[in-house]
Amino acid sequence: MSAQLEMFGAVPVDDASLVGLAIRLPEPCPRCSGHDAVIGAGRGPHKASVMCVCGRHLGWMSLATFNFIYATVQQFGRPTEPICVNRSRATAD
Repeated sequence: MSAQLEMFGAVPVDDASLVGLAIRLPEPCPRCSGHDAVIGAGRGPHKASVMCVCGRHLGWMSLATFNFIYATVQQFGRPTEPICVNRSRATAD
């Protein structure tokens, strides 16, 4: 890492560095009724999962949401407060 990056506290971002990032969801967890979650590891075609703080898997993060958070963290650094994430529910056609 360059001295300039170290001086300003910027850390290069990769996909794995988003794991554990705190997020807040509008809908409650079915298990604990909480709204606090974290970005979890991806699997297969999924870039990241959404995990409640109680440990329940709440689904997969969309690629658009992942890319937006990734770009934001690259530009501004890792946030210290949870990010509010809105998710649309899947609809049957």
